[in-house]
Amino acid sequence: MESVKSTITNTIPEFAGTIVEHAFYPFQVDKRIRDLEWATRDLVALKEDVKTSIEIAERQNSSRTKQVVEWLNKVEIIEKESEEIQENCRKRRRSFWSNYTTSSSAVKKLREIKNLCDQKTTFEVTMHLPPPLAHEMPASSSKSSNLDSALQDIKDDVHGVIGIWGMGGVGKTHLLKQINNELCRDRAFDVVLFVTCSKGCSEEKIKNEIIAKLHLDENGSMEQQQSKIFNFLRERKFVLLLDDLWSRVDLNKIGIPYPMNVVGMCKRKIVLTTRSTEVCGQMEVKKRIRVDVLKWDDAWSLFKEMVTMEIINSDPLIQKYAVDVVNELGGLPLALITIGRAMYDKIDPSEWDHAVVLLKQARLNDVEFSCADQSVFYTLRFSYDSLKNDTLKQCFLHCSLWPEDCIIGKDDLVELWMGLGLIDEPRMQDAYNIGYNYIRRLQAVCLLESGGEYSVKMHDVIRDMAIWIINNQGVDLNRWIVRAGTYDKLQEIIEVFRNTEKLSFMHSHAEEVCLSFTCSSTKLFVLLLDDNCLNNSKSLRLELFSKLTILNLSSNWLEVFPAEICNLVHLQFLNLSWNWFRSLPKELANLTKLKYLHLRGINCTFSKSVLSKLKVLRVLDLSHQNLDIENYIEIFPTIEEDLQCLPNFQTLGITISNMHVFKKFFQTVNVPVRWLNVQNYNESCFSFSSSFLKNFQLRDNLYSLEIKYMDAEFIEFERANANRGNCLLRGLEHLDFRVMWNVKEVIWKSLDPKDVFPRLQTLYFFYCPKLKSISWVVNLPCIRKLQVHGSKVMKQLICINELESSGIIVSQHSFPFLKKLTLECMYELEIISDPIITFPVLEVLRVSDCHKLKKLPFKSSNPPKKLKSIQGIIKWWNNVEMEDGSSKSSLQPFFNKY
Repeated sequence: MESVKSTITNTIPEFAGTIVEHAFYPFQVDKRIRDLEWATRDLVALKEDVKTSIEIAERQNSSRTKQVVEWLNKVEIIEKESEEIQENCRKRRRSFWSNYTTSSSAVKKLREIKNLCDQKTTFEVTMHLPPPLAHEMPASSSKSSNLDSALQDIKDDVHGVIGIWGMGGVGKTHLLKQINNELCRDRAFDVVLFVTCSKGCSEEKIKNEIIAKLHLDENGSMEQQQSKIFNFLRERKFVLLLDDLWSRVDLNKIGIPYPMNVVGMCKRKIVLTTRSTEVCGQMEVKKRIRVDVLKWDDAWSLFKEMVTMEIINSDPLIQKYAVDVVNELGGLPLALITIGRAMYDKIDPSEWDHAVVLLKQARLNDVEFSCADQSVFYTLRFSYDSLKNDTLKQCFLHCSLWPEDCIIGKDDLVELWMGLGLIDEPRMQDAYNIGYNYIRRLQAVCLLESGGEYSVKMHDVIRDMAIWIINNQGVDLNRWIVRAGTYDKLQEIIEVFRNTEKLSFMHSHAEEVCLSFTCSSTKLFVLLLDDNCLNNSKSLRLELFSKLTILNLSSNWLEVFPAEICNLVHLQFLNLSWNWFRSLPKELANLTKLKYLHLRGINCTFSKSVLSKLKVLRVLDLSHQNLDIENYIEIFPTIEEDLQCLPNFQTLGITISNMHVFKKFFQTVNVPVRWLNVQNYNESCFSFSSSFLKNFQLRDNLYSLEIKYMDAEFIEFERANANRGNCLLRGLEHLDFRVMWNVKEVIWKSLDPKDVFPRLQTLYFFYCPKLKSISWVVNLPCIRKLQVHGSKVMKQLICINELESSGIIVSQHSFPFLKKLTLECMYELEIISDPIITFPVLEVLRVSDCHKLKKLPFKSSNPPKKLKSIQGIIKWWNNVEMEDGSSKSSLQPFFNKY
């Protein structure tokens, strides 16, 4: 009896609480629906993370567990049910009972979502995860004897550590990449890891890169991360490829298991490249492979390929001089390629004669191997001297401020050139175009290499040569101090000398940097400290740099604006992007010479009239901010008023998250916007014509547009009036639709896509689950890269009938410039396009999580002429069928598992 009484006593409060909770349901329906919406978004984000983990594992022939399959199915169901509840809420009749039932359903669904989120921590996502492979690089058609020898040594059980050595520029990295490719195909090892070391490399840097490549947990101390690597590798066959090692590294500190090649244990191999036999000794190399210069016939063939036979055969004297040039280059591949490209447009024999005279000064053939580096610099300097003007030469030299083997963003490079005054154009797009042209010219003569679609990189020998030129051929070592990418020092003391002009310590992950001085005054006018972990600037003593004109402190952890910056009155370029401070002081107005101010990703407010006092300001980048609505309403009138007062202002980057500000801003502001982020648009239709196509400054200057976090169901393009020009976004090259939860369709009213986007090159749709079709993209004349991610309902990417029913005339030549097509997480996609649509220059087709897509958009007998790669998981590729029923075996060489 007592137990029953106790149960009733305990139950009454719970029951009473439930009654009270339900009583409030009709009055909390909006809050409940909002909570449900955000909880659903969190669940979807968690689902995407899980699917990414599965995708990484399945690339390595792993499989998902039954628990995760069941969990994903439940998430799909609950996601749909949640969307139905939200849709019903919008359509419901507002009554006491409908409010109650809607609110009750939302609460119930919230509990189910919470349970699913909690379940995620109780099961393994994949089982038997084998080790990931190194990224497979483009294969070479030639198989050198060095490659055959190295592969044999790697596969046998004799040598644990193999060293590939030779002078800079002789082709060691190329050989190591060939080894990487062969091992990835061969499957002799479970794990193939390729790590670029470079000068100044540390155990920590190598450890971090291995952790990332193996997709291991990055948290924990160095010892814990070391244990993770060791535990992962100790029972697996692995080969670690270390490129460009300059000094000994302790593999034990990284977590690489020892011993090597003991009978009965898994095969373990280390292959390294270095310029020094001393490093081979320090790393206990058991087998050395020397990469020597090319024999004369091979050198001549390579040089002819670079220059072209058309130039060489254009004059008998040129043929003679070409032979002399090859003789002087001594078979060094890097020199043959670089000098060959430099001579590509030389059709006057006297130019060739002069080249021979200059190259003889280097006398590469007569230099002992141990001291060949400086001779190589003299040889390669010919390409630098052949550059047409001094500005291009200076642009090249400043590429060396980035770390060795660093991927350099093209825009980052061009913006630095602008800050230095090397590019100075009244119209900002012209300035960027000139910068891109300089990059192309430097690539054409092999002084820069491609690092990707929007980036470049510098060969380490070319970079060393640039620094050698800067420092007066090694005589004046302190003119530029380049310590970029040293990485291993959490606290670094850098001595700044009287004659030091530029200091680069970027990409070093330093928590503190102390600058010491040989004297109280300094000539330093460029200081690059971006991409470190600085959380205060007290140790920098910035106030001592009275002549500083360029300062980059972006991508640090600064929580307070460094007040001493306001005393640097000669400053012209200031980049403080991606830091944590929330306000800019009024003393910023002291920087009256400031032309470029980059504040990307900083949620900061301005003091009134600060900008109006920066009379020569040309660029203000406030993109990727996420300010509160109150701050938006406070800041934008100030920006609008201040920028109107600046006679030289050329470019604004901005993020707008408030509907009122958004509409008002583009109706009244008459400033050129280059980078625009629009987010949290909460109306049912996002209309281009009525929102901002009326603003001619936007139409003419907008280069990049990102629209995200939208509730709109439709994106509409409508001609505002009879004037066709009013609808053009003439300068737009990048368009990104991101996380558009409800968008179903892009509607064109009396407009053709090619008229609105005449220069659009990249187009992204990222997580637009209700998007049905994007057929209209076929009419974009300049599109080069198209990516669609996360549509759950799209069955066909491009449909001709849909275009015709919309009144859009399909161009005869579809996708004349499209190079890369990426399709991800499109669960209903069955067809990419109708057969009439062609992809004449497609290079890469990437497919991920599109299980119903079984047909390619071209025939096996007639693939795109420039096709390089079809990327996907093996299971998907095995299910692919050809449109005409033919075998896909001819396409097999193009398939790459990722």
